[in-house]
Amino acid sequence: MAKSKSSANQQKKSVLSKTISFFIQSKHHAYLVGGYVRDTTLGIEHRDIDIVVEGDATMVAKQLNSKLKGNLDIHKKFGTASITTKQMRIDLASARVEKYASPAKLPHVYPSTINEDLNRRDFTINAMAMSISNENFGEIFDPFNGMEDIKKGVIRVLHKESFNDDPTRIFRALRYKNRFGFKIGKRTKALMTEAINKRMIQRLTDQRILNEIRLIFEETNYQDIIKDISSSKSLKIGKKDMELLSVLGPNRMYFYLSKLKCFNFPITSDEKRLVKDFHDFSNTIARLDKATKHSAIFAILSPISSEIIDIMPAALPKLKRNIRIFQQLKKKKLFVTGNDLKRLGYKPGAKFRNILNKMRDWQFDRKIKNRKEALEYLRNIKH
Repeated sequence: MAKSKSSANQQKKSVLSKTISFFIQSKHHAYLVGGYVRDTTLGIEHRDIDIVVEGDATMVAKQLNSKLKGNLDIHKKFGTASITTKQMRIDLASARVEKYASPAKLPHVYPSTINEDLNRRDFTINAMAMSISNENFGEIFDPFNGMEDIKKGVIRVLHKESFNDDPTRIFRALRYKNRFGFKIGKRTKALMTEAINKRMIQRLTDQRILNEIRLIFEETNYQDIIKDISSSKSLKIGKKDMELLSVLGPNRMYFYLSKLKCFNFPITSDEKRLVKDFHDFSNTIARLDKATKHSAIFAILSPISSEIIDIMPAALPKLKRNIRIFQQLKKKKLFVTGNDLKRLGYKPGAKFRNILNKMRDWQFDRKIKNRKEALEYLRNIKH
């Protein structure tokens, strides 16, 4: 296992080495930026490489990919490209400035230099760059003292309008705070609180908020981030719901979404089903806990996703028995089917469904013992 990990690391270094060699041998002015510089400074392995090019990043990406032989994805409109290899992903972007036409909207983008590019970024710890060009290889650009803030463990915004321009930075600040064990600077915290009070998050599209929530649940300490968000009175959930998050497994994000009632998140039909089932999760658990009749257990659980049913015992261990009963009931062959009712002269409709459900419930609760007894009952009530 150790050999496999070592081999993977060597392959990652090989991709980075090839990338750096490409730029050293070219005339392009390029820089490792943001997360890569930050994480390297912190001694954390970074999965992806972010590169800023002074010039046309899409053209440079094509040239670089001729060496790396990865999958190239170009976004000409934004001046960005990504190269995905088996080992890592490299994102390239043209150095740019951003102009926000109005708060919380996506910016207009214009070409610029590395210094102007760093000036548009979110936090000082992300506003650093290291040259990988031949003429000044290794030179660090740190106009906002990001290195010093990393040493101090502080998150600071660059500009007072930062959270208003892009409220997703509120989520990002809390992710970094909990991921790195940093604190949020006093002025930055005040600006963040001000943006939250002005309901800047609510100005974001539901899609952008959903993107941030997905990123939060990818973090190891997602629960601490959710607590921070809830404490800020933004996307608030109750204390009991907060406690449930830790036991709900990989679908916990959908439980969280089910508690955010004022949004219409663009999710798939399967995801919507999970959110719907989670919406009444606590109530369902309470009802199931009180259920004694087999028919009641089946009625409670049959409409619910199997993914939700599987995690119920984690929330309340004594539910295992009723869930086991439900699984057994699902396998039972019913005494009476719809075809039986049709042969006896019953017409499909509400009454038809009610009779079928009634016969199923009686069978589960052992009020009828076999198929013969069930059919005899149906013939009697028909005449």
